[in-house]
Amino acid sequence: MRYRIESDYRLASDLLPVDAFARTYESLDEAIAIAIEGVDDPEEQEVRVVCAETAAVVWRSTVTEFG
Repeated sequence: MRYRIESDYRLASDLLPVDAFARTYESLDEAIAIAIEGVDDPEEQEVRVVCAETAAVVWRSTVTEFG
């Protein structure tokens, strides 16, 4: 499966390439790590990792187990 990153907030990072949030990723762990870098406060500013094939949300930064 491939995963993409989405959010209702602007995604940006000084540490990652400009297109990091427009790519798809083969690894869920990699997508999550990159997603967390995209917002200032991932517990408050939800960022999601979505399965590119099904559009199902597979991870949310605002879920209580985050942190």
